[in-house]
Amino acid sequence: MSNRKVLLMGENPLAADVIRQYVALGREVVRGEGLLSSGSDIIGFDELFLLPAADGDPLHADYCSLALLAALADMVEPPVRKLCCHLMVRSPQTLQMLRATDFCEAISSRFDVYAFMLEDVWSTSIALDREAITYQSEQHVHLVVFGRSSMAELVAVNAALRAHYPNYVRDHSLRTRITMVDDNAQSMRQTLTARYPHLFDNSYYRTVRPSAQRPVTELHRPMYEGVLEDFVDVEWEFVQAPLGDALLMEKLKSWSADERQQLTVVLAHDDAQQNISQALLLPQALYSNAIPIYIYTRESVSFMKCTNIRPFGMADCGYDVTLPIVRMAKNINYVYDRCYADNVEHWAGQPRYAVEIDRDERERSWARLKNVKRASNVYNAMTIPVKLHSLGLEAEDWDKFYDISQRDLELLAQVEHNRWSVEELIMGWRPCTPDEQKAVEADIEQKEELKRLRIHYDLRAYDDLRADRTGKSSKIYDVCISACLPLIAKAFADEKGGGA
Repeated sequence: MSNRKVLLMGENPLAADVIRQYVALGREVVRGEGLLSSGSDIIGFDELFLLPAADGDPLHADYCSLALLAALADMVEPPVRKLCCHLMVRSPQTLQMLRATDFCEAISSRFDVYAFMLEDVWSTSIALDREAITYQSEQHVHLVVFGRSSMAELVAVNAALRAHYPNYVRDHSLRTRITMVDDNAQSMRQTLTARYPHLFDNSYYRTVRPSAQRPVTELHRPMYEGVLEDFVDVEWEFVQAPLGDALLMEKLKSWSADERQQLTVVLAHDDAQQNISQALLLPQALYSNAIPIYIYTRESVSFMKCTNIRPFGMADCGYDVTLPIVRMAKNINYVYDRCYADNVEHWAGQPRYAVEIDRDERERSWARLKNVKRASNVYNAMTIPVKLHSLGLEAEDWDKFYDISQRDLELLAQVEHNRWSVEELIMGWRPCTPDEQKAVEADIEQKEELKRLRIHYDLRAYDDLRADRTGKSSKIYDVCISACLPLIAKAFADEKGGGA
């Protein structure tokens, strides 16, 4: 691998760590600032890494990076093998746009682009379930996020994408709870409900304003409550209060001692000093009960004897250039493509298992995917450790997965459907109205027509899923992915340490 070369462009604190990782992989890194005058200058490189300026307006920095990528695309003819391009952005709006839309033909025919935002990567490092949450578990995950910032939003949304557990299948009251705390939490609520309207239209959430006498609470119920069975396994709470509020402090103490929940606290203000100061003001009960407390800071911080304090968000590290989550997503996409088609044709009530992954076909299948489908597979990959954990397994235990019962397989399929439902709502899809449901029931082809409008007939409870155009139940999607988890994990383990 020593002959593989990487072109690195842009000044950013992350550059040193990127170079360190590539050198450890035996790759040559060339800094390209001001060196490119023609397309011939990038011939011979295997990867391209574009970094935005670390200061100034984030949207402007992202615009400059995208303009540079477009200029590079104009310089060269489409290659036989596209160049892998790591594109760092600084704005969550840019990241959301790049995951929901495709690049123009000039760029997509020349570069295989992986856009990322460091804050987004850091937010997925927050552990949510310390103990396995099984079907019989009475516990639920409770994430409390302080702050009104991009990081607070990313922490919350990525938790909603990841935290899905089998005990919700047994008891719908055991939803993951995400509590957002700020002295202007109403503004945070308005931002989130505007950015993810379909998620919040179909979720339970409440706004709490503590007072000296009693809290004032406003409850929102799902739009289709009573029409559709409950299918969103995440609920939200917005607490409008400063950290020192007496009722909030009592609640934090109570939550930390509650054996029915796995509590995690994240201090995510933009100001790192504010996060550090607030960590020292949290109730002592959180420390006594060893509740994980994550502090968003751009610098390394050491707290003596505070083992539950976990700094995250260092500006000069956090991105893995080998793209492990993408490699896992490629395996998921391959299984989805191959096994679903096979099962639709031969379905007899049990899934047909794939036994190996053809790497060349996997890469071809991935290359055909639009960005939005790639993002969906990445979100799925993010939850594989959670799913394994709920069965008492870890990633390296993939071989034991074949011993799970049919009941566990069915549970995993339901968990997968619940995860997919939240993902689709976040990505801008919504369920059918009663009239739209009737239209699909009268003519199944209307299901595909509604998809063009980002309306999905399958956004409903797992037990309420109906047949699709093939005449087979839509549950097959979830069953196939769940049945092939060991194959997905094994293929990833076999390639661990390789590139994308």
